[in-house]
Amino acid sequence: MEKEVVSTTGEDSMQQHVRAELIGGPEDGRSFIIPVLETNLPIQQFTFPPADDGHAPHARYDRQDMRDDGVWRYTYAGEVAVSR
Repeated sequence: MEKEVVSTTGEDSMQQHVRAELIGGPEDGRSFIIPVLETNLPIQQFTFPPADDGHAPHARYDRQDMRDDGVWRYTYAGEVAVSR
């Protein structure tokens, strides 16, 4: 797996990051940089609050696969109710 080093905090403690892209749902096409976990994989899923109402269901995206260029794809997996 290719990893892109985005930031460092010193030679001995580099943090590795990868690019991610969201596919489908309300956040379709959004891309950003995320850290790689100890398992050498980015996190399994994301949830995003809706832009207009923080109490509405959140959009969930699950890790799908990695493109040939090293970008991880997350696909829309529906809405998740979030209680406050």
